[in-house]
Amino acid sequence: ALAALDDSSPGPEVIAVEVLPGSENKFPTSHSAVLSLSLLDDSSNLSRTLFIKKEFAEALASRAGVRIPRAGITRGRLEALGDSEVGDPAGEEPAQEVLRDCGAILLLECAEGYEQMSPLPPRRAEAALAAAARLHAAGWEQQELLQAAAGRLQRHGGSFALSIRNPKELTKLRGNWARFVDTFGPLAPELFARPSVLQLGDRLEAWSGWVAQQLSPGPEAACATIVHGDFKAMNVFLPPDSDDTRQAMLIDFASTGVGYGMADVAMHLSHSVAPADLADGGEERLLDAYLQALEVARGNEAAEYPRELALRHYRLAVVDYGRFVVSRFWGDASPETFAKKMGSPNTTLVNRDVDAALKFVERIDTALQVLESEGKGP
Repeated sequence: ALAALDDSSPGPEVIAVEVLPGSENKFPTSHSAVLSLSLLDDSSNLSRTLFIKKEFAEALASRAGVRIPRAGITRGRLEALGDSEVGDPAGEEPAQEVLRDCGAILLLECAEGYEQMSPLPPRRAEAALAAAARLHAAGWEQQELLQAAAGRLQRHGGSFALSIRNPKELTKLRGNWARFVDTFGPLAPELFARPSVLQLGDRLEAWSGWVAQQLSPGPEAACATIVHGDFKAMNVFLPPDSDDTRQAMLIDFASTGVGYGMADVAMHLSHSVAPADLADGGEERLLDAYLQALEVARGNEAAEYPRELALRHYRLAVVDYGRFVVSRFWGDASPETFAKKMGSPNTTLVNRDVDAALKFVERIDTALQVLESEGKGP
């Protein structure tokens, strides 16, 4: 593929390509590896590393309601490997039927010197939230961009968006919650003695549709933006804690679409921050850090995002993520199943840590109580 790059374009010539040992990953729907390129430029030998990933068509078309990305056919230039931007215009876009019979090859610059971890301590969580804030600021109320995103990405962003979930999940809310109460009740008798907590399955079932609707803004809606959609710690590349010169980077945009930025924030704090770091005002401090980063990224001329509106979006998203966790993950939840997943950083903390799960229940209950007090729900 590299040899097929436009020979007429100026720039270095690829003279050798090597797959770095140990860098290959083969999965049923994709293959990836890190390449080491030897380049010749004006008689000087150069080298560059490149990440390559091949996606198969069946993986791109597997989720209901999500269109296959339409990628223009372009002529690549070697300068795209890091020296300048690709300047060639895209050709005609293939039809969806054509895309279903092919895959995609991604060539990406390697992000070297970055770290991944979960859970995140508060300072690292702030860096991750700042990266999300920059994404949200870039698409904030940009109607033309959001209209295109709604048509070409996920209409309602989020891996847990109700519009893309299996409808059968909602039928599991009551039963899953009843089993959760039976299993975890003895570990927190005061929490499960609250009538509102005992009735949480019924309440989530009653409110899920309305909450999801509130979190599904159109491209023209106030505060609508581009959301990452799967904003967990392992989808963030973090510079070393001692490095103040580089910013965190987001990866894996498979669930990106239109939404409210607080949906990303609510998932992140529950998925990737330890309950001890959310206690004693820690949750509020992280919310403030996000809002401050968003304000900076949007600039001084941007209209205000009122704090109370932001917190309302956050409460809605906590309830929405709670619906997803209870219906999708907590059917067989127990301290034993949590212990088996404790070492899995891609698994949400509320499905592998007992304390995180119980504190999450409290946050869902509190958020629902505030929404119920408004008198605007179903």
